[in-house]
Amino acid sequence: MINLERVVTFLAVVNRGGFREAAKHTGLSQSAVTQHVRRLEESLSVNLIVRNNAGSTLTEEGKVFLPYAENLVRTGSRACALFDTNRLVIGASSNIGIYVLPPHLRRFKKTATCNFDVVIGDNLTIVKKLENFEVDVAIMEWWDQREGFDACVWRSEELAVIVPVEHPWAKLASIPLDWLKGEKLLGGETSSGTGRLLQHFFGSVADSIGVSMQLGSTEAVKRAVQAGLGISLVISSSVVDECESGRLRSVKIEGITPYKNLYVICRGNMLENTPSAHFKKFLLQ
Repeated sequence: MINLERVVTFLAVVNRGGFREAAKHTGLSQSAVTQHVRRLEESLSVNLIVRNNAGSTLTEEGKVFLPYAENLVRTGSRACALFDTNRLVIGASSNIGIYVLPPHLRRFKKTATCNFDVVIGDNLTIVKKLENFEVDVAIMEWWDQREGFDACVWRSEELAVIVPVEHPWAKLASIPLDWLKGEKLLGGETSSGTGRLLQHFFGSVADSIGVSMQLGSTEAVKRAVQAGLGISLVISSSVVDECESGRLRSVKIEGITPYKNLYVICRGNMLENTPSAHFKKFLLQ
């Protein structure tokens, strides 16, 4: 069985560059540091660190073990904080964290009884952090119903076609759906579920709509549309400032109001009296 304290000491040796430096950092004696690493190596039946004149270097086995050690310590830290009623880590996909969530966080902060941090990243990154216990609750643009988690729709965000101000559609309030046939949309973040939404709302027309670039974020998409590189489909709330200032135009689609559901996701066995549960209830009320 791996002893977590020994894993922490191992990481201190790696990160500080040697046993002496690790001892200073951890407050342990140098002999205790040496013993921790030796016992860890015995439990794994491999040598992890080689001591030489240049300091300490990882063996090949040590390099393989390193990411596991880091993950063990992260998970251990989150486990220790599991019943901490004064700490909450919220994960949000980029569009939600940038454009949708801030006013809700401002309101939550006024009544919250815990400290909270917010981690913003692409959807896949937030999923990984949720699975690795690095965030307590996640708010994302899609969810695949994987086991061990509870997800529910928090809100629905309307989508809009955005075009540059010199585009032929810029002076129109709406366009027929058929006009999108053969168009290539500028793409933002991957794994945001936009492809599924096109199929759901646009039906057979979706098959003729392509993606001309994959720019990685809505901010990049907005800049590209402003520069005249193409058109795109984005969350309406993400372009309010640009449309009000005349830098972009938002165009509706006749007879259709496409939207994207935003999900709040927690672990399935979440206790009721926790910051995660309180935040979820706050969002859904």
